[in-house]
Amino acid sequence: MTIGSYNVFEAGCRCEAIKVGNNNIVEAKAKVGRNTELSTGCIIGASCDVRSQETLPDNTVIFGALCNRRLQAERPPPQTLQLDFLMKILPNYHHLKKATKHRQIEK
Repeated sequence: MTIGSYNVFEAGCRCEAIKVGNNNIVEAKAKVGRNTELSTGCIIGASCDVRSQETLPDNTVIFGALCNRRLQAERPPPQTLQLDFLMKILPNYHHLKKATKHRQIEK
């Protein structure tokens, strides 16, 4: 699997694609099959299921209950604000335990 930069994989999504380009968004509970490749700037909407054997063109949006498709005129903005926020907030909730020395029992 090859994954590019600035991709967002939301909660509960499943992406089995062999190749994922840059700046894609796979929304909550969306599924991308093994034979589908995401190019650049694609958005797979919530609960959409894409399992066709194809490479999605740049800036493709798949949305709705029927998995409708359209092409965006512009690329989606990069998710740098979200990344900056997570880099600031996650260390507050991730507590590391210091290693303890194990004493050997003498016989």
